[in-house]
This record gives sequence, structure tokens and C-alpha cells, in this order.
Amino acid sequence: MESNKGRQARGRTDLILAEQGLLGFILARLARATFIAPAVLEALGSGAAGEIHSVFERTFNILIGGELVGVARSGVSRGPINLITDIPASESMSALGVGKGMHVRKVGSRLLIDEVLEISLEGAELWRPKTRAERCLDLELIKRNLELAKKLAASNAGREGLGQLLSHVDEISVGKVNPTPDLNAVARTVLPLLVQLSGAVKSGDVRGIERVAQKLIGLGPGLSPSADDALSGFTAALWWVSHSVNRGVDRVEEINRAIAGQASGTTLLSGQLLRHAARGEVNERVEKLLGKLLDGAPSEIEPLVKQVLKIGETSGIDMMVGLLLGMRVGLEIGE
Repeated sequence: MESNKGRQARGRTDLILAEQGLLGFILARLARATFIAPAVLEALGSGAAGEIHSVFERTFNILIGGELVGVARSGVSRGPINLITDIPASESMSALGVGKGMHVRKVGSRLLIDEVLEISLEGAELWRPKTRAERCLDLELIKRNLELAKKLAASNAGREGLGQLLSHVDEISVGKVNPTPDLNAVARTVLPLLVQLSGAVKSGDVRGIERVAQKLIGLGPGLSPSADDALSGFTAALWWVSHSVNRGVDRVEEINRAIAGQASGTTLLSGQLLRHAARGEVNERVEKLLGKLLDGAPSEIEPLVKQVLKIGETSGIDMMVGLLLGMRVGLEIGE
């Protein structure tokens, strides 16, 4: 039989454990989801569980059922795989205690990240990406906007990533590029492949498209390699042009399937973004630019170009190369 002294000691231990449990609960950061993409809602199905895949200053990625869900602080652009929270833009995700490998589970309408962060999903607004312009300018005005965007991008992008290729988009589209010796290693490798891709797309050579995309996929460092971002911009632009002007839709969907079919050859994040881009689903900054290139005034183009160029370290620049090339090629095959 337990003595009074033993019962008292056990009682003190239970009290300490209870206090520690309460303290842990109190220390868990509470946040609220403000926007959620349909793909994220699907991934976070009933009883979903996963782990933290990667952590950055403004976002962290959760791996759930083989798919990534990006959780972002406020101020980050909405995207097809993002969940935006009310965590202030001044706070770093890693400073919240979120770390790679942490267990994540969905309980009811709450997303629990170990014992450090709890995100309420109640009241989050569903953000559904647009995939076409509601109306279009005539072809000459679209080309005017495209030329303006190319000049602005080339003058603001610098030499990082594929930025050096922005001034050569027109030449790439017609296969008349003479590589200059000052190109960085990634741009020098990607350039002839983009020329081959443009040619294969124009000629309707699906097998050729697959072969070139297979060579491009994964080129460049990081979770989102430069060539992948260019392919995302290229496929998204083709989709937007064809579906907005309602010409060449079936052909473009076949082209984009051929390119997105190579997504398994790169990082999980990059491949997932490419598959969405091939259906016209992109970051809202890119979405707005695509829309204004097709139906906007010249005065609206400059701020949107600059916003896209600021995405990531070079992701926006690299995507811009593909986007401008895809717009140029898309307008040609849609004529």
C-alpha cells in the first residue's frame, strides 16, 4: 500500500507534469489561415498527417501524401499550393520554432505543427487561380504590351539566373540566337534548349518537345531550378493565350502535357508547380501580369513586370523568360 509520503510525492509529480503540459499548450503559437487554394484544401483532407519538408524565412512547406503545401506568412503572394496565414510579415517562420521533420496533423479545422504552432482553418477564403483573361485586346495591341514587357524586364532583371536571355526572347522564338561569351553557365546551357523547344512547339513535334523538356528539367540550383521556372512561365503563357483567344486549345494542352510529363525529373516542389502552371495556375503576381498583357493598358504593365521579377532569388526572372517566350510562341501558333 502506498504511504502518505509516496502519495504526496506522486501528487507533486502529477502537478508538475500538468503544469508543463499547460505551459506547452500556452507556448504554442496560434495563427489563422486567411486564404487557401483548392489544391491545399484537397491535400488537407480529413485526418491528414505529414511533416515539415522545408523552412524558409517567409514560408514553410508541409509534405502530405506526396504533395507539398506551402504555409506562408501575411504579405506573401497567393499561389496554387499556398495557404496564407495572418502571421505578421515581420516574423520569420523559423523564429516561430518550426523545423524540418516536425510532425503535422489536421484535427477538425485546425492544423497542428508539433506543439509549436496551431493554425485555424475556419473562415479562410478560398482563392481559386484564374487561368484565362476575361476579354482580349486585338492581336497588335497584345504584341505592343508584350514588347513593352520584354524591354522592361530586360532592363530591370540584371544578370542572375536566366536574366541575360530576356533581351533575346524574340531571337529565341525564331531560332536565330548567337550565344555571347558573357552568358553565365546556366543561361548558356538553357539557351539552345529553349531554341529547340520553340521550334518543336511550332512544328507540333510532341516527341521533340518531350526530349527537350527532359533535358531542361532540373537545370539550375535550388528547390526551384531556373529551367523549371522558365518551363512554368512558358506553359502558363501558352495556356493563357490559347484559352483567352480560344484558338489552338487542344494543341496547347497536348504540348503542356508533354512538358509537365517530365516533372518527375526535378525537385518535388518545382515539379508540382510546373504541373499547375501547365494548367494555367500560377502565383497571383504572374496571373495579374498575364491578364494585363492580354487585356490591359501599357501603363499597367510596368509595375506588374517589376513585381514578378522580385519573386524568389531568381524565380521571377527565370519565369519571365519562359512567360515572354510562351506568349510570343502562343500568339504565333494561335494565328
